[in-house]
Amino acid sequence: MKALNPWLIELIWFILTGVVVCLVILPIRLEIYGFPFERTNIYFIMVFITFLRWLLLLKTTPFHKVQLFKVILGIGAIWIMLYSIRQLGLFQNFIDEEGIQTITAHLTESRQLALAKYIPSEFIFFAVGSILVSLMMPFRMLISVWRTYNLNKS
Repeated sequence: MKALNPWLIELIWFILTGVVVCLVILPIRLEIYGFPFERTNIYFIMVFITFLRWLLLLKTTPFHKVQLFKVILGIGAIWIMLYSIRQLGLFQNFIDEEGIQTITAHLTESRQLALAKYIPSEFIFFAVGSILVSLMMPFRMLISVWRTYNLNKS
């Protein structure tokens, strides 16, 4: 049995990530017009799923032997983590100072309560998840580069 092309697998994973993004964002998009953190929310979901997959399944990626990519990803993950922390802080400030009710005021009380629970829960879940996987990524890439270097040396 022939193995699938790694680029095809990567494309399938990106499509699945897009489906997850749509499913998570859809309840917000259907009810709220102009959610100020929609792009950030999409960013968090994509970073979390992609980095988690690369952390756990690095050998299945098409670039698992490309050392330069792993070095750039390891260094870039630090900047991604710092950006993610900043964006989470901005969302927390929005929740503390303005509140979800400012963007859900046009909805019924039951929908307001449902979205007031849903939005912070999923946003913080993916935000913290993306921060954690971004924190782990440089170490994972360092280990991968080290293993590849030492295996090729002998």
